[in-house]
Amino acid sequence: MTRPPGLLYAVDDHPPWAILIVSALQHIGLMAITLIFPIIIAREANLSGTQFLDLVSLSMLGLGAATICLCIRSRYIGSGYLCGAAYTAIFLGPSLFALRQGGLALVFGMTVIGGFVQVALAPLLHRLRALLPSEIAGLVIAVVGLTLATLGVRYGLGINAQQQNINPDYMIVAGVSLVTMTVLNIWSKGYGKMFCVLIGMMVGYAVSAGIGIFDLASIVPEGGLSIVRLPRFQHVGWSFDPVLVGPFMIASLAATLRAMGDVSNAQRINDADWLRPHFGSLAGGVSANGVAVIFCGLVGSCGINTYSSSIGLSGATGVTSRSVGYAIGFGFCVLAFVPPVAVVLAAMPLPVMGAALFFTAAFVFTSGLQMITARMLDARKTLVIGFSFAMAVVADLYHEALTEVPIVLQPIFGNALVLGTVSAVVLNLIMRIGVRQQVSIKLAPGGINREAVERFLSEQGARWAARRDIMQRAIFGVIQVLEVIGDPPGGIEVEASFDEFNLDVRIRYVGAPLTIPERKPTPREIVASEHGERLLAGYLLRQSADSISAQGTGGSVEMILHYDH
Repeated sequence: MTRPPGLLYAVDDHPPWAILIVSALQHIGLMAITLIFPIIIAREANLSGTQFLDLVSLSMLGLGAATICLCIRSRYIGSGYLCGAAYTAIFLGPSLFALRQGGLALVFGMTVIGGFVQVALAPLLHRLRALLPSEIAGLVIAVVGLTLATLGVRYGLGINAQQQNINPDYMIVAGVSLVTMTVLNIWSKGYGKMFCVLIGMMVGYAVSAGIGIFDLASIVPEGGLSIVRLPRFQHVGWSFDPVLVGPFMIASLAATLRAMGDVSNAQRINDADWLRPHFGSLAGGVSANGVAVIFCGLVGSCGINTYSSSIGLSGATGVTSRSVGYAIGFGFCVLAFVPPVAVVLAAMPLPVMGAALFFTAAFVFTSGLQMITARMLDARKTLVIGFSFAMAVVADLYHEALTEVPIVLQPIFGNALVLGTVSAVVLNLIMRIGVRQQVSIKLAPGGINREAVERFLSEQGARWAARRDIMQRAIFGVIQVLEVIGDPPGGIEVEASFDEFNLDVRIRYVGAPLTIPERKPTPREIVASEHGERLLAGYLLRQSADSISAQGTGGSVEMILHYDH
């Protein structure tokens, strides 16, 4: 792992206590935005007073426990990276349907089932790697960024189903907050850059209070608030319905894909030499996500997921220390027992939410695009990415119309992220039909066309969605071999095979094998004879490939160039 130059505190670093605490508070403020989803559940269940406050407090406890689970670095659970948790719209549709069918007990019981589905999927991820390549993970991250930006605009402008016109007061608050975050992130250094979102949100709170948008009285119970209070479990119960297994399984699959994309993004942010997702970390993150969902269902809250905005924030500020994740989790667990804090977070002004979401969406969306464009894409892969991205946009634009689909399909069509990711997985499976993982080209003697070989490898790399830099290295290596061996009397056969993690190119011909020296030949050895030039070429090939070998029997030679993908 190579540390990127922009990181101030990398994943294994331990920031000073002051920076650790303020960084954790910044993430807590951003993650608290997602409490809106359990609050929606509480309001739809007609909870009021202390029961409403209990659900919010227990949801904060769920955020704390989930973040700690996700950040742990162990063999079986945890991603090992700073990876915040968040309540998500992915589980909102199935939860609201369960609420109408069987009340809160059914919501909590089916949430536990959804968590077990994710735990079961985690150890299977390595076998599913060919079906979930990096470009699909990049698409998921890009769609998440688009969704966050859309939600941020709606909150920031005060637009909803009842109010379609822009609210000028909301626009002022969101604008001031967003400008503050942007200016601090770009033109400041040190603490200003690290805490740009927290400062922007504090400025937003102040402007909201001045305009009259920030109103705590509407959420404070009639009996007032105590400083410290243990949340009660009076509203908690569990029941199950086989009819709802399908919707919650679909939501769990979408949450798994999002977790894979978020953990992959966290890996990329922390490693300048990042090539592909590390499946041990992905499986640990998905397993931790499943355990967190089970915990939330048991304590009386709704489904939870990794938080793309939190990872985007860590990339924007340059603070990706795992210690910050532990501080976030501990902070939420403590604040769950402090009702005034729960009220302040639950009453966060919508335009402040919108500014924070829109700001972090830029970093999330860009990270997704970088993961996609790092791959070579042919027409098949272009259609997979393009169609899936378009379906996500359609789900957002025509949300009301798509809610008319059958109940069992609503978890898919009712959420842009779910529809986009499901479309990507299905289309990727379909487009793999007819794509061979092992291909070859034969060049007749007297017609060794190097341009044809370069075109052949480029086209195959695009069909496989191989990394652009790896295919360029492979093309360079093959061309160099052809230059050295010349025009063998029996022609040349070039065979390439690919399995997402490895690219192997075999070159077969009749002639003298190419020597692959361990050390660079001296100038005297190079000019001594024609064999010296072949020694230099063999040495350069060794440097360009991850491994190379040449073997021959009876005049037939096979050279193998291997590249880690």
